[in-house]
Amino acid sequence: MVRRYLALIILMVVVVPLLSAGQSDKVIIMKIEGPITEGVAEYMANTIRYAHANGASGVLVVLNTDGGFLKPTEKIVTEISSSPVPVAVFVPPGGRAFSAGTFILMASDKACMGPGSSIGAAEPRPKDEKVSNALASWLKSLAKSSGRNETAAELFVKENLALASDEALRYGVVDCVAKDIKSFLDEIGWPANIEEYMPDLRISILLLITDPINTWVLFLAGVVLVLLGLAHPTYVLEGVGAILVILSLYALGLMEANLASILLMLLGAATIFLELKTGHGFLALAGAIIASIGLFLLYESSPLISLDVSAEVIVVVVITLAGLAGFYLYKIREALLRKPSLLSPDQLIGRKGIVKVSINPPKEGVVLIGSELWTAYADEPLREGDRVKVVSVKGFKVKVVRI
Repeated sequence: MVRRYLALIILMVVVVPLLSAGQSDKVIIMKIEGPITEGVAEYMANTIRYAHANGASGVLVVLNTDGGFLKPTEKIVTEISSSPVPVAVFVPPGGRAFSAGTFILMASDKACMGPGSSIGAAEPRPKDEKVSNALASWLKSLAKSSGRNETAAELFVKENLALASDEALRYGVVDCVAKDIKSFLDEIGWPANIEEYMPDLRISILLLITDPINTWVLFLAGVVLVLLGLAHPTYVLEGVGAILVILSLYALGLMEANLASILLMLLGAATIFLELKTGHGFLALAGAIIASIGLFLLYESSPLISLDVSAEVIVVVVITLAGLAGFYLYKIREALLRKPSLLSPDQLIGRKGIVKVSINPPKEGVVLIGSELWTAYADEPLREGDRVKVVSVKGFKVKVVRI
């Protein structure tokens, strides 16, 4: 008998505190704003892992989106379904859980919407009966597993149904309507102690570049910077432009962009580069327009995302900037044509100049000869400010020696 009491005391003093130590009165919050992309899927996975590792009571997703890509939506739903901690979704007042966002909300353990918010409008674009049936079946299955209205789930896809927050509550799509996060947590009995999980640098970059509009802007900005850099004697603009182009192509790969949209964007880039040959500004503008068609095709190939008005505004802005860049190159070319050509070796050899960017063989530098900057190389290190003389010309580069 004494042993039993002793064992019970040990259980209460040692084991029970250990078990309670694994529990936390904390809720981890993550915020999803904008399109559902690969970056968002990675963010979701990291947040759930963090919550589980820290013994959190659950993960609360504050969701406001007009849609997104199918593959990352599938990943997010899988993460929620297999999560070791409960996952709740809250659509803030005035927010939206459209298209891909509807799937995320329907997969959650708890769901709530703020006043003035909406859910639904999950019909695939472009409309395809086979895709529509598949998505409707999937959403209906998610609704069934979470105890939500299966009929509404099916209509979200097949009839493009959209419900306001009070309607969603009435038809059993969400668990409650709350004015803020605290009210939602009180409603479902979760602790009010919250911690927002912020994405790390890698996830932040993914969130930035996997937004289709950002990807497109990065691509065109990179192409224009490379183009402008070719009209200058340094390599800074070319380097920055090349990095932006590489990042955008990497993002297109993550989005599994269709071949037609990628080819059109590359064709647009090639057309912009032809501006170097003509110098009239028209090809830079035409190239931006061709690349814009590639962006529209990227949206068209994704059933759960749509192009909104802000995207169209950005397209107009970037096309305008491309036109200005072409006009700038035209003015440069026009100015050069008015000046006497210095491309002949007879006119450059023997000229004296000043080093503007240090030369450290085999690294090249820049020298000022007369009123023009030239890419230069030498057999010895030359510092900024050294006086030099041209001894030979190779293409658009000059070889110099110290005076």
